[in-house]
Amino acid sequence: MDYQSIQCEIKNSVAYMTLNRPKQYNSLTIQMSEEIAHALEQWKNNSEVKVIVLSATGKAFCTGLEMSPQLFNGEISDLGIVIEKYTSPIVELIRNMPKIVLCAVNGIAAGAGASLPLLCDITIAAKSASFTQIFSKIGLIPDCGATWYLPRLVGFAKAKALMLTGEKISATEAERIGMIYKVVEDDQLMPEVIQLAEHLATQATVGLALTKQAMNLTMQHDLIAQLKIEQELQSKAGQTEDFFEAVRAFIMKEKPNFKGR
Repeated sequence: MDYQSIQCEIKNSVAYMTLNRPKQYNSLTIQMSEEIAHALEQWKNNSEVKVIVLSATGKAFCTGLEMSPQLFNGEISDLGIVIEKYTSPIVELIRNMPKIVLCAVNGIAAGAGASLPLLCDITIAAKSASFTQIFSKIGLIPDCGATWYLPRLVGFAKAKALMLTGEKISATEAERIGMIYKVVEDDQLMPEVIQLAEHLATQATVGLALTKQAMNLTMQHDLIAQLKIEQELQSKAGQTEDFFEAVRAFIMKEKPNFKGR
């Protein structure tokens, strides 16, 4: 696929996806959604890619679905169909991606654009960034997984209030309430994210993917069920080449050389 709305690059085992419609504040179109899903699908089974980074150009991270005439041309006038065909696949790809997905939020993140950072495994935001579940102000409900993720991240009462009021919160407040991992100075956003991504790419990435899987499942299990999941996933982790390399390096008092296998 020839990407028109995003930029993609693989460097040092990290795949970088940059939303690239700055004049439109990186609003999501059908084309952009298809391109995002296509790139993620390509990277899912690419052994060269160990970590994925999602970022954006311009002043905004993403302002959600673009309300353009293209959406209402008869065939796809039902927003439920738009979600089913174009945004839900992105949610499922990120959640089930067997690799760590980092998100760098550089500016305003609104609507579905505020939901995308919730999906990612680690989200870092620039100090000037902000988040708003703006759906209530245009007569819609939060989507792109927001009604599932946000209550689990910040608590039911806070999540419901943010969704019903459409209140815009700062990156600092988002960090304080547990919506994102941390905030950095604007000029340090990409250097910080790149450094973390490249570090994670050198680690035991199969173990990281299994940890992600366990964390995803813990939200729907009780303790006993989750203990069983830990048992099963630890059994897999204990059979990886990286684990044996870690044991060897520990015994030899050397730095392990992980291969992601």
